[in-house]
Amino acid sequence: MPANLITSPHCHADQLGLPMPDDVHAVSACLPLWQHNIGYEEGDASVHDRLQAAYPRFCFHPLVNQLADRFLNSGNRRGLPFVSRRSAQRAADFVQHATGEVAELVAFDGHQACGVVVGSDQFKTLKQYWQHAGENVSSRVAQQLLAGHSTACSDTAVRTVVRERVAAFQNVEPNHVFLYPSGMAAVASAWRTVQALRPGSTCQFGFPYVDTLKIQQRFPDASHTFLPVGGPSDLKLLEAQCEVQPPTAVICEAPTNPLLVTPDLRRLRELADQHDFLLIVDDTLTACGNLNTTALADIAVTSLTKYFSGYGNVLAGAMTINPNGRHAARLLELVRSAFEETLSDVDVEVLANNSRDMPERVATINSNAAALADFLRSHASVQSVYYPSADDANYTAIQAANGGYGGLISIVLRKPETTTPPFFDGLEVCKGPNLGTNFTLCCPYTILAHYDELDFVETCGVSRWLLRISVGVEPIGELRSRFERALNGIMLHT
Repeated sequence: MPANLITSPHCHADQLGLPMPDDVHAVSACLPLWQHNIGYEEGDASVHDRLQAAYPRFCFHPLVNQLADRFLNSGNRRGLPFVSRRSAQRAADFVQHATGEVAELVAFDGHQACGVVVGSDQFKTLKQYWQHAGENVSSRVAQQLLAGHSTACSDTAVRTVVRERVAAFQNVEPNHVFLYPSGMAAVASAWRTVQALRPGSTCQFGFPYVDTLKIQQRFPDASHTFLPVGGPSDLKLLEAQCEVQPPTAVICEAPTNPLLVTPDLRRLRELADQHDFLLIVDDTLTACGNLNTTALADIAVTSLTKYFSGYGNVLAGAMTINPNGRHAARLLELVRSAFEETLSDVDVEVLANNSRDMPERVATINSNAAALADFLRSHASVQSVYYPSADDANYTAIQAANGGYGGLISIVLRKPETTTPPFFDGLEVCKGPNLGTNFTLCCPYTILAHYDELDFVETCGVSRWLLRISVGVEPIGELRSRFERALNGIMLHT
């Protein structure tokens, strides 16, 4: 029987590298000790060699490695499989833009997937595109290709069900929803759509998930401004910028990852209408409907890997066009002209099955997270708790009827340099990247997402000692007890 991570979390040293969930297609692996996370970032073989799974955009699933070894790798040439020939061509263009070298496209006969092969010196750059754009061949597709089976991406009834479920929490018709093989693929598609409508410089408003910013920094022809806090002072800077040269689009998260700050979307909408720029909102952390963000955005992007799926064993994303946006008709025309179904049928089946209980699951997560945040705020060993609340006017102004505050909490402990590692090591919840799962997950977010730029992100208000907690559906009394035991265990370090 697969391990039950709600009752028996992967959190001990001897569980390093175990998949979470206990599934060959898991999108996270256990990194149970603070030093394991450091070792992971520094390429420590004693950590990497134990990994039985990993987040698929950052590490290569064993089945993807097998596929590359069989069809793409030879001598001094290495390659990666992408979801389609068009996505492979974009990857090749990225490599040529960054290195000047020409990549080779390798078709998988009879299949939509397509490989890109480069010299070993350019492989790091190819991997950057794999990570940033999220147009990855999934482990299930790799499994099918290795077995010689069909890898269809067809307009099935199940795909229609998934679109309808996304449309329901976005309050739009299903024909305004487009599915992608990952959340970042949706973000990348939104960026390309904006550039097709109106090429120019974008503005990242508020501290974003790492790859959203990298797209605006590294993609061919990209340029951007970065307002990392996303508060009132940054709004004034944006207003001043708009008077001189408005951006072609403002991109933001609501709430932000990992500080859970909600930007003033109403004011951003006003500025977008006044200065005719597009507003793109990543609403992943609204947890499927806690906020009414899409009505204020031109484009909403969502990682369906997280709360929509909820079980941590499939990657997917969605892009939603606000039907009432001033550019809706043109945006829909551009998206439809470039869109291709690249989320495989086998992954859509899993996504549909997982998302059946999404409303009930998210309601439980909302309740648990609110209770755990209250407990953490009251504990003497906790310095800062980042979590939306009724005091956040920007959040409550767009909160959905019966909406909660989501399932993500970030914390910084007192005397964090001495208390954080032992607290993390002793915490009895699953430990590793990802979020939105039905089992609670904790990770040292800044270490995993920004290890090579810790000083910079601290200037943006994100502590290197920050721990991000994705709250699950465990009984709240049990969950509170696990955190209390770990906090009590660091008393000697305070």
